[in-house]
Amino acid sequence: MSKKNDGYDWLNDPFDEKKAAAEREQAHMGGGAKLGIGCGCLVVILLVLVCLVLALAALAGVG
Repeated sequence: MSKKNDGYDWLNDPFDEKKAAAEREQAHMGGGAKLGIGCGCLVVILLVLVCLVLALAALAGVG
């Protein structure tokens, strides 16, 4: 009888070099890039809020 290795996961092969390289490339985006994207999103949200407040003030006749 042949011995079966039922504990081996073929989908998450730890020796798959192509998959490991792709995961390294995906994780390559450093903290600086993530921080820049986060700051950019924050600036856009603040600009939208300022425009919304100015539009509401103009409709109310305050400005």
